[in-house]
Amino acid sequence: MNWHMGKVLPGLYVGNYRDSKDHAQLERFKISHIIAIHDSPRRLLPDKHYLCVMASDTPDQNLSQYFSVCNDFIHAARLREGNVLIHCLAGMSRSVTVAVAYIMTATHLNWKEALKVVRAGRAVANPNAGFQSQLQEFEQFKLSEERRRLRERFPSSALEQLDRTKVATALDNYQELLQNRDICEGNCSRGEKCPTGADQDVDGVNIGQGEEEDEGEGEGLGKVRRSLAYTLNFAVDQWKSSTIKKDPNNDPPPDFSLGKDLMPSVRYYDPECDKGQFVKNVDSDNDEEQYIAFKTSTKLEAKSTSKLKKRRVPKSESCNQSCLEKP
Repeated sequence: MNWHMGKVLPGLYVGNYRDSKDHAQLERFKISHIIAIHDSPRRLLPDKHYLCVMASDTPDQNLSQYFSVCNDFIHAARLREGNVLIHCLAGMSRSVTVAVAYIMTATHLNWKEALKVVRAGRAVANPNAGFQSQLQEFEQFKLSEERRRLRERFPSSALEQLDRTKVATALDNYQELLQNRDICEGNCSRGEKCPTGADQDVDGVNIGQGEEEDEGEGEGLGKVRRSLAYTLNFAVDQWKSSTIKKDPNNDPPPDFSLGKDLMPSVRYYDPECDKGQFVKNVDSDNDEEQYIAFKTSTKLEAKSTSKLKKRRVPKSESCNQSCLEKP
């Protein structure tokens, strides 16, 4: 199975935890923005924009509450010609769900079509059943309003034609990949080996689909759920302890004092100002003037605040007191 990050739209990639630490990949694809969405997300690289979303890969996890903030983060980055990596742990469920929600919002596609676009770029994409239900509900009840909100916040239509062309190509590629059995449709029969290897062993745990009967349990366990989401959740627990061990040299401990709380369980990190929260307005004609004014005003505030620690940074990158305060 190819566990490397996959391109699903121009400027938008989906991958796993390892991809988020792979400097070669990050450099190759010029990743400037990262959405880390898993149980313990944190900023690993200080030179990247980060959106850290704490969420578990369980069907009852409310992931749709984060769609809007993720959409804004992705769209703003792409309009500025940045490249966004969305990653969870395995790059199969949570990150895929967020990518699908964005593609639905930024294009004319429904959730099933948007999922096909993601699968064309990342064959193992397969949100758990709960996330698929949330995507369906999002389409039925919230998508129209979210599309309107995103277009009002980001009036630029620079990406529309490009995305329209790319998703059409991706859907054509999806059908070809499906016919060649190079891609997972997400409904493999029990006992059937997925052509993409999506049912491979991860540290000895088979990541399969469907259900099977445990005949020896009687009134005990009964049916043992074997859905991708259920088994992946168990496999990841082992994966964490083996392949995602903390490396004191490469994995600095999270410093939550540097981020900006956007909503519960969501934190934003801006590399342009180590402890700041200013994000340039992509819709403004005088954006540079706003940014210069921001830096000038905050520099004066910083000088007048005796409690602030002096930092060796260029004057143009000075931060205001609110940037430096712990949330």
